[in-house]
Amino acid sequence: MSASAVSIGAWAAFAQFCGPIMLLMLVIGIAIGLLQTATQLRDAAIPFILKLAGLAALTTVAGPLMMRGVDHYAERIILAIPRLVHG
Repeated sequence: MSASAVSIGAWAAFAQFCGPIMLLMLVIGIAIGLLQTATQLRDAAIPFILKLAGLAALTTVAGPLMMRGVDHYAERIILAIPRLVHG
């Protein structure tokens, strides 16, 4: 495993872990923004509470799937330490 493969693997693990979270927050933010604009309701607590509830639901349902990528990357990088150190 080369240094560039380590970097690419880190970005891939990051995307697999944070991608669903960021996508969910984007969808909730846009939906609540449209709803608040349509109803002219400007309470800052509504998006916060809904995003918090969405994050809790996502990590409960898909948490193990998201952590699988991080776990796989950590396992590969730990096994590759001797090759990275000794060249």
